Amino acid sequence: MQSRLAKWNYRPLEIGPVMLWIILPQFVMGWISLQLMKRLDGRLPLALGFTTVALACLLDARLTSAWSGDNFWWPQLVMAAGLGLSFTFVALIGGIVQQALESGALASPLNSLTFSAFFHGIRLFGGEIGAALMQRVVAVREQFHSNMIGLHVNVGSWLTDERLRQFAGGLFSGSSGMEEAQSRALVALNGQVRQQAYTLAFADGFVTIACGCIGIVLMIAPIKRTKIYFDAPPGT
Repeated sequence: MQSRLAKWNYRPLEIGPVMLWIILPQFVMGWISLQLMKRLDGRLPLALGFTTVALACLLDARLTSAWSGDNFWWPQLVMAAGLGLSFTFVALIGGIVQQALESGALASPLNSLTFSAFFHGIRLFGGEIGAALMQRVVAVREQFHSNMIGLHVNVGSWLTDERLRQFAGGLFSGSSGMEEAQSRALVALNGQVRQQAYTLAFADGFVTIACGCIGIVLMIAPIKRTKIYFDAPPGT
């Protein structure tokens, strides 16, 4: 979220108000998810969390180049107060702890070291893969949308010519002449095409994340149920 707003030239003072208000709902939902982890199979909160993240990403996929801070309100509300981030994080960490206890990974220092190294390796490697994948998806889809939009922006088309005349008229006062104004109009039109292509590429990125979350939910289903619950008395 933060990197996306920065990509659209939002300043830190503009990014903060968009994201700051979601902190309190996350604390509340985090406490609720902790209580549920004591009494429910950890797979259920984890699946609910990823399902909510997928829903929030689908809401974000409707974005346009005209979106501003207020337009992110509903997706952020779903992500923060609608079980998304809190349930996903708490259930994931809780599941790792349950797995460590049930598998005996904490029985000896060597087992603890192996278990910790494995999950830290997966965490770091997965983060790098996710970042590289999303950068690749955005880059490829931006090229695709740029080409598709460019097919409909043809010199000689009355829509294109009208837009260029509007740009040239608005830029004429700051130009040395009509020729420079027309040249700057072409640059401005190219910038609009590029902005729209990036907007559509980011929308495709949100859809990709939503599909990934749905895939994770399907992978959670066959996971074996843990036998250890956090509300179990000591020694059981």
